[in-house]
Amino acid sequence: MPENRLAKALENQVIECQACRFFCHLKPGQTGNCGVRQNVGGKLKLLVDGRPIALHIDPIEKKPLYHFLPGSQILSIGTVGCNFGCSFCQNWDISQVTRLGPNIKHFQGLELNFDQIGDVLTAHQAVDLCLKHHLPSLAFTYNEPTIFTEYAIKIMKLARKYDIKGVYVSNGYMTETTLDALDGCIDAYNIDLKAFSDAFYAKFCKARLQPVLDSIMSIYQRGKWLELTTLIIPGENDASEELRQAAMFIAALSPDIPWHLSAFHPDFEVQDKARTPLKTLQMAYDIARHAGLRYVYLGNVRAPQGNSTYCPNCQAVLINRDAGDLSCFIHENVCSGCQTIIPGIWS
Repeated sequence: MPENRLAKALENQVIECQACRFFCHLKPGQTGNCGVRQNVGGKLKLLVDGRPIALHIDPIEKKPLYHFLPGSQILSIGTVGCNFGCSFCQNWDISQVTRLGPNIKHFQGLELNFDQIGDVLTAHQAVDLCLKHHLPSLAFTYNEPTIFTEYAIKIMKLARKYDIKGVYVSNGYMTETTLDALDGCIDAYNIDLKAFSDAFYAKFCKARLQPVLDSIMSIYQRGKWLELTTLIIPGENDASEELRQAAMFIAALSPDIPWHLSAFHPDFEVQDKARTPLKTLQMAYDIARHAGLRYVYLGNVRAPQGNSTYCPNCQAVLINRDAGDLSCFIHENVCSGCQTIIPGIWS
């Protein structure tokens, strides 16, 4: 990418980072809220460029994406750092290292030296891994990919030459400038809609709700494949009225947007909450379906409904995920029983 494409120069060598909606103003030597974007002599430097801390081959369903190349494997890449400070984060040992540093058990005894965190992975090496393992797509995930967008674009510009698709698993706090930069690189997004309450975002994430809603609407309007995920935390974002409002927002945008409702388990700083009861997830499922959403899924639990994909017209099982082994009964984007078009990216 051209230097400072996601930054704006201000007076006295101060720069405004334009990657995410915090729009951090950075004096020379300062890093942003994410801890990995730094002003070095009046220019923005990405401290994690080429240095992922997490590199795995995952099932696409783990992202979770259920209407995007089902049954395929994906190369997943993540770095350290995050622009959010979620107290319930389930990947906190990498996402919060820039806030907590070597106090995190995973990094005991390690100074926060970005030349020592993670292994070097160039764009060519990432693409070579995809080609070697016959992987049709790449995911930027585990921590917040918005904060290392330049690195993701560097990889995807090369990956595009081999028809490899790109995925962002994100909290949705990116700017329109970032979405513009990603337009030719990212095919599918899974956005965490963490709650439908500004108070929740302020309390748990140190952020706001509206920028996330704005990103969700923009991604959909850009024609990208979009799925949403909400981690249901008992007593915090599981009120029926809040879930109804979230479902109505999604349905108004499109009833075809898949919504993943996932069970919470105690983690990081939130240890005083119980695991999400199955009945709460089933209530949320019923609310979403009543609001008109056609594709609702339950995550982190085994449930009678909520994992498989059904035709909204004839109710035939199109993708069976309940048995653990995925079975697909959809040809391209059409239900094999009644010929109803099923939205998604299937090949």
